[in-house]
Amino acid sequence: VNGGTMRLDLPLGQMIPEVDQMPSACKNWFTVGRWADVSNESVGITWVTLDAPLVEVGEISANLVGSQNNPDVWRKKVEPTQTLYSWAMNNHWGTNYRQHQEGPVVFRYVLRPHGVFNSTEASHFATGFTQPLVIRPNNGVPYKSPFVLESKAVTVIALKPADDGDGFILTLYNPSKTTDTFTIRPESGSKIWMSNTGENKLGEIPNTLELAGEEVMTVRF
Repeated sequence: VNGGTMRLDLPLGQMIPEVDQMPSACKNWFTVGRWADVSNESVGITWVTLDAPLVEVGEISANLVGSQNNPDVWRKKVEPTQTLYSWAMNNHWGTNYRQHQEGPVVFRYVLRPHGVFNSTEASHFATGFTQPLVIRPNNGVPYKSPFVLESKAVTVIALKPADDGDGFILTLYNPSKTTDTFTIRPESGSKIWMSNTGENKLGEIPNTLELAGEEVMTVRF
């Protein structure tokens, strides 16, 4: 991808190597959540890794065998690059497990060419493979979703019954860089409350809300 910028998926965020790193951060290898993407202003490719989260960027630089306590051997800078290596096997660590294993190992990758980069599309695409739909028989009973979400960017990352059995806890995430206005409509027409990890009702909120880029919101209904 000529002139492409590389982005790596992180938990609840994304990063550009070198640009989004503190000076002392490791540059010899990186970990990704679900995807990496290389895009210029008009086209790009999203790469989804299902089994190998370690990558090397721009060059093969992770072959530092043994405990390296000399700072001079570590990579100092990552120049702009469109080259990504999947580091499928890592046996550098002398720890409490074997540095080898027997038998065949499968590594799965998915590539998706696209137009202008869209972090929400990348997130949806990768999640579709890492968390595939589970098909179950319903004995002919029509199923209704407990809510409807209308949004260009905001996605659902968790939905669970409330611990006290009274309603649902919904965790939302905006993978884009910009604020998105979205609407939640509970099927029952029930009220919606802002919530937290304790599943408390922090205050009633309207159906239409805003969520800033790369931010998380928990609601209860």
